[in-house]
Amino acid sequence: MDVHNEMGPGWDEWDYHRAMIESLVAKGHNVVSHERKELVHRGKVVDHFELDLLVDDLVILELKHIRSDFHPEHYTQIINYLKRWNKRLGILINYGLERLSYKRVPYDPVERTVLHIGKWLELTQRVPELCDRVSSAVDGVLQQHGFGYGVSVFKKLLLAELEHLGSGAVLSVLSPRYGTLILGEREIDSIFVDSNLLVSVSAAGQGGSAIDLAYLKSYMKQTAIPYGILVDIGCSEIQFKGVL
Repeated sequence: MDVHNEMGPGWDEWDYHRAMIESLVAKGHNVVSHERKELVHRGKVVDHFELDLLVDDLVILELKHIRSDFHPEHYTQIINYLKRWNKRLGILINYGLERLSYKRVPYDPVERTVLHIGKWLELTQRVPELCDRVSSAVDGVLQQHGFGYGVSVFKKLLLAELEHLGSGAVLSVLSPRYGTLILGEREIDSIFVDSNLLVSVSAAGQGGSAIDLAYLKSYMKQTAIPYGILVDIGCSEIQFKGVL
């Protein structure tokens, strides 16, 4: 509040970052700025994290300068940091509004069960080996890292674990078509598994949102791949939804 009251909104995020360090150090706090950590899975670096400020080795501060409320990805970002640094409290701070905006973001690791929904049973009857491989890959990620990472990070970990298990898993690249018109190659938000299955990751809860499911079905239609799995990590239990 001291920083916001003295400076007001409208400056660069880095200006507030430096002012916060000055203020916290003057009050006797220990501050670490822009510490980086790698996320390693099976000996492979799958992601990098860089937090804004770590105060007294206890609280992570993530600073923003935006003209709106916090976005869902901001919460995901700071929870990723809390999990990677093994801390229990983060604070999102926004200097971009007329009044200072901040949100406490607690993180408490939990154990979750696994639930299979949708057309999972039918899917396991048609492609049992692929279903087992995806299930084993998710188990491998959870055994090494537990729950807590957001969709983007979890997808990278899942891809690395599928590769470790020997699957022909790659991020999906395709060219959507309209009639005879080819609209150009781009990466889609799913993983190809052995060229016969598409896997998407969601954090919407309840087996993935309707739009997550619609996206996956659209990708399946364009690629002519008949089998899909939507892995939802946003529930009290992790959910596998079979899609045909």
